[in-house]
Amino acid sequence: MTRQQIISLVRQLISDEQEVGFTAGGEKLEKPEGTDELLNYLDRATDTYSEERAAAGDIELLKALEVNDDDPLPEDFIKFAGLVPIDVVGNKMSFYGDATTLRVKYFARMEHMSKMGEDDELPYNLDECRKFAALAAIYALNKHEFTVSQDLMLLGMGGGGSANGR
Repeated sequence: MTRQQIISLVRQLISDEQEVGFTAGGEKLEKPEGTDELLNYLDRATDTYSEERAAAGDIELLKALEVNDDDPLPEDFIKFAGLVPIDVVGNKMSFYGDATTLRVKYFARMEHMSKMGEDDELPYNLDECRKFAALAAIYALNKHEFTVSQDLMLLGMGGGGSANGR
């Protein structure tokens, strides 16, 4: 599936095939919504799904990295795999003890679709693409609501919340 195809799928799920609610443009202040906003929702869906898989300990998201004291966190960092003698302060890693270099494993976020070309094949399987599209549709339809916890529960992705949405 390409990026353009998944955007079309999201548009089908939100009944916006004619690009009326989320215009094709999105560059002007009069119409800030658009394909860019749908891409933001797809990126948010990717983050949500990545965090869920990392919490479950999915080894497909593991990456290894050799780091030095005071190095910044990788851009795709979710959490360390296991216990490491590193304190994270802001966006920097600070080592405990005298070590200057450590090899660590961490769970990495899946690549954002906004960084891919329109006709690029997405590096996800069909089930993942469908889940991303469903989550993005939920975010798009609920953009003015307080909570999407019920929608997330329907997808089996947790999301407890209070009844009044706050």
